[in-house]
Amino acid sequence: MELTEKNRDAITRLAKSSDAQKLMELLQKQSGQVKQAAQQAAAGDPAQLMAIMDQLMHSKEGAELVDRIDSQAKQAGLK
Repeated sequence: MELTEKNRDAITRLAKSSDAQKLMELLQKQSGQVKQAAQQAAAGDPAQLMAIMDQLMHSKEGAELVDRIDSQAKQAGLK
């Protein structure tokens, strides 16, 4: 998908949404290692980040947040 100005704006709005903020809070509560895991993933080792996301997706609140964010992304034309 081409990253157009419209897409950038949609991504920015989505990242600032209350659901995205709640998701970040939940990630930080579940693991203080999120930043380190993201850095490792960016360096080519996504294992720790995948483990954190797996843990998140197995919680009711986390799964609901991810589903809502996914729906918002589809509505914004990002998927």
